Amino acid sequence: MNDGDKILRAYAAITSIRANVPERHEVEARWVNEFNEAIEKLEKSLGIDLQEFKVPQDALKRFVASCNSLTNDVTYLEGQWCERAILMQKLDSVLVYFTGLEDRDDKKIGFRPSL
Repeated sequence: MNDGDKILRAYAAITSIRANVPERHEVEARWVNEFNEAIEKLEKSLGIDLQEFKVPQDALKRFVASCNSLTNDVTYLEGQWCERAILMQKLDSVLVYFTGLEDRDDKKIGFRPSL
């Protein structure tokens, strides 16, 4: 598999995650893990550091499923979870970054007055 194919596969994985991530407040760690793996594939294929686009491990937490105010018992969802907003921000930022790289010769960043 050549680097171009690896890049395309990683991009396909990222856009697929973006389109299919559940619309809940929190998402399972597997979504984050798949996204971070795609970022790692891009890093290896491109030979650049993309760590800032990865969801950090400390964003994965246990989330409360229910609590009893009389007994103060708390039940947690099984496994680790991430706030959907964190994953979506990272997804969008890496997609914007690569769109900017692709278009950088055609467009300049910034505002241009309309004619």
